[in-house]
Amino acid sequence: MDKKDKTYYKRLYEKLREQYTDEELAEAFVFPPDMDEEEKKKADKELWEFRKKQMLNRAPEEKILSNLLSIKYHIEDYARERQFDEGQGVGHYLNEYMNAVNRKQKELAEDINIHPTRLSRILNGKERLSLSIAYRLEKHSGGTIPAILWWRLVQKEIEQEIRADKKMREKEMSKVKNVALHRA
Repeated sequence: MDKKDKTYYKRLYEKLREQYTDEELAEAFVFPPDMDEEEKKKADKELWEFRKKQMLNRAPEEKILSNLLSIKYHIEDYARERQFDEGQGVGHYLNEYMNAVNRKQKELAEDINIHPTRLSRILNGKERLSLSIAYRLEKHSGGTIPAILWWRLVQKEIEQEIRADKKMREKEMSKVKNVALHRA
């Protein structure tokens, strides 16, 4: 931190002290520390130990919510990427979801009212996730993972299929007569 920043923060602190006690400031604000490398390492270690302790002491519901939010953010990140990754499809995230909510395939299938075989087919990429199942997963997650995110994964898989399936493209194009552009 340069001298200009230190001066700014010092003036800010003085101004805030006019309105708040030191205890209120400590609870409500985070000030950038002025630490050397050794102090930073020690602070990082203390923070990690604190976070580890907090994570171990979470209630089951908090663990599930944390895991669901992690899945949600991963899906959002992947959906924004242009690149397709076969390892990050619906099946992958559905497996992650089952782990997060501590459900086996059969249990999740019962929860969302589909046949276990159908869920297995979706997990293994043999069947596409339908919009109705995306809605059910949204409900099952308590709204944490919206149906639109599941649908974006499906969309990404369809886009890859369109790019990669040249045989199907040629087969379907051969069925077209009277191309609109050439009729005029």
